Amino acid sequence: MNKVSQAILLVAMVLIMVSCATEPERAMSPRGFEYIKHVSSGGEMIKPGEYAYFNIVMRHKDSVINSSYGEADMPRIRIPNPEEYTDQTPVVVDALAVMAEGDSVTLFYPLDSLENVPPAFADIDVIEYDLIMEDIKDETEYEAEMNAMMQEQEAAALKLKDRLPAVSALAEETLAAYNKGALETTKTPSGLEYIIHEEGSGARPGNGDMVNVQYFGTFMDGKKFDSSFDSGRAFSFPLGQQRAIGGWDEGIAYLKEGAKASLIVPPSLGYGETGYMDIPGNTTLYFYVELEKVN
Repeated sequence: MNKVSQAILLVAMVLIMVSCATEPERAMSPRGFEYIKHVSSGGEMIKPGEYAYFNIVMRHKDSVINSSYGEADMPRIRIPNPEEYTDQTPVVVDALAVMAEGDSVTLFYPLDSLENVPPAFADIDVIEYDLIMEDIKDETEYEAEMNAMMQEQEAAALKLKDRLPAVSALAEETLAAYNKGALETTKTPSGLEYIIHEEGSGARPGNGDMVNVQYFGTFMDGKKFDSSFDSGRAFSFPLGQQRAIGGWDEGIAYLKEGAKASLIVPPSLGYGETGYMDIPGNTTLYFYVELEKVN
């Protein structure tokens, strides 16, 4: 089930619950935001200083605005003491502070609470946040998890950096063959060209799925302009949501998890006439990519 499907399912469940005759009365948070607790697990409520691990859907009525489902990392936040609350404390803390593991809550956030309402929300009076408390950790557990995660990321980054010479050589060889006309590619109606070096055996991502992509990018003369193998960290983005260049939104959709491929991206699917940072306008780009993970 992809990110969009999970978010829609949660919204549907919430809307069914709030439409029932047994809907619980709205309660009021310490900062004056109304909320409804749909599911109460009966467990121990989170304490100030502990960390909430949660999933969230931000919506207006039945329209999903944003969702954490399918993100690479689950949202987590430390619950402050009430006297530590400031204007910068996220509004969702008001709901999380009254939840136990397994609870679900909808918090209502009136936009007239904002000094400057974003233009996209001009016709919206209230935003609903649907939250599910997935886990609760104390300070010791949280720090242990962060340390383990950091060590794992550092080890993975070193492995990626060790692969840089081989990846660079493959990109150079592939691009040289392409420039000589000796490389058979698949060309799509949009102008994107691609070749799959390894098929991969995992799932093919759908619209809205989070994807983790390792990449090595060069100009058509072979000069490198960016690479995740240097940084040791994949680029993560929701597919098909215009959070990456068009050539990636299209090209990554052709791949399965675990696939390795080359993309030839024309300017119309890259950075257009204006360019971006060190990339001039009207520039065709080459990317070696690996679809590391589909969420």
